[in-house]
Amino acid sequence: MPWTPTYTPLTLKEKLTFTARKLRETMATRHKLLGIALPLLCLLDARFSSLINRLLDAIATTPGPHRPRSPRPQPERPQSEQSRPDSPRESRPPAWLRNWHTPSLGPPPPLPRRFGILRRTFAHYTVNGFIAQIEHLLTTPDMLDAIARNPAIPRILRPLCHLCGIKPPAILALPKRKSQPRPKPAPQPIPDPAPPDLDDRSICYFIPNPANPRNFIPVYPPGSPLRYDTIRKPKKSR
Repeated sequence: MPWTPTYTPLTLKEKLTFTARKLRETMATRHKLLGIALPLLCLLDARFSSLINRLLDAIATTPGPHRPRSPRPQPERPQSEQSRPDSPRESRPPAWLRNWHTPSLGPPPPLPRRFGILRRTFAHYTVNGFIAQIEHLLTTPDMLDAIARNPAIPRILRPLCHLCGIKPPAILALPKRKSQPRPKPAPQPIPDPAPPDLDDRSICYFIPNPANPRNFIPVYPPGSPLRYDTIRKPKKSR
């Protein structure tokens, strides 16, 4: 019987495909031993396979020149459909669940968004070994060349690192946003106080004291009821 050599992946795409396939096989065989529910396994597998397939497609393709997208003319809806309200966006399943989930089962359960949910759920040395291989492939020269060639790859690797619990390398770091200082509001002019109405005898206004400028002297209009000299004191009863 001739000797058959084992499969040895050589290119970056072959290494990613082989590692992802082994990781998914380990998840399928270990979920019963680890006591992991089947719906959670399906959610993690669907999310992981979707990101890996997008990554493999992005590595194999070379992006063309950027072309601005022109707005598409929206067709006119019939009169019978114009009054029908659109379905809410929250009720639609995400793109990576549309082929797995059927509408007859209701809305899909939410996938936990905790960092490293795949590594935390499958706490097994085999899963950790395959995740470590993916982490190593992110720092290889082939991956760095693919990231420099296709700017869509970092947008796929960031959620993949978050799912597997991998600390993203420096090349995947988002550029820091320049914080622009907020413009200070223009000072509002303080309106000058209105001059006292001398016709109103119930008001009082103040003028600076010539002896002490920090103090003010109350001034009452003539005949004002607030003046002490015009208020008649009640007579003392005998």
